[in-house]
This record gives sequence, C-alpha cells and structure tokens, in this order.
Amino acid sequence: MEVAIIVPLIVFASIVLIVAMPFYFRHRNRRVIYEAIRISVEKTGEADPKLISAITHDSIGANADLRRGILLMALAAALGVIGYFAGGEFLDLPLWSVAFLPGLIGAAYIGLHFFVPREPTV
Repeated sequence: MEVAIIVPLIVFASIVLIVAMPFYFRHRNRRVIYEAIRISVEKTGEADPKLISAITHDSIGANADLRRGILLMALAAALGVIGYFAGGEFLDLPLWSVAFLPGLIGAAYIGLHFFVPREPTV
C-alpha cells in the first residue's frame, strides 16, 4: 500500500475509535452492573437497591447542559477568532461562519440549562 492511502485510512479510523470508545466503555460498565445484580439475586433472592438505583438514575449532573454549552461556545469563539485573524476557509466558507454551528448548539444547551427544569440527581 502507498503512504497516500494509509494516512487518510489511519485518520478516519482514529476518528471512528474516538467516537466508539465511550459507547464501548458505557456498555461494559452496564454489563458489570447487570452481572452484579444477577449475582445478588442468585445469592440473596433480591436485588440491592443501590445497584438498581445505579441503573435507573440519570448520572448526568444538574450543570451538564451548562458545561456543554460553555465548551461549545468556547469552541465557536476559538474558531471565530482563528477565522478572523488567519482568514482560513473550511468547505469554501470563511472559518468564522463555520463557528456558528457549535456556537448555536452551545447557546441551545445553555438555554436548556436555564429554561428546562431538571430533577435533582442522587
């Protein structure tokens, strides 16, 4: 194989790995919890309430939307500044205009944080 083919293959494979790894580890964590519940039921005849709550409760904190929104707004600001000073282009668009995508998503997350009530997590 030529190097011109291997390099893009490695780049796209690494992107797939970066996206797939959180899904794999979340699946593995749930499998361990389910196995612990199964062993608890086999030994005692009932499941431990703490194990059940580990599955049923949302592990997202009350400020998760705010954190995501701030990070996306920071990414948008960084892209905007880079696009303004460097004059770079991405997909035949000025880079500062590409910054609107994460900026608007970040603004939506911040709006969700303030306007959608969230139940308190344990």
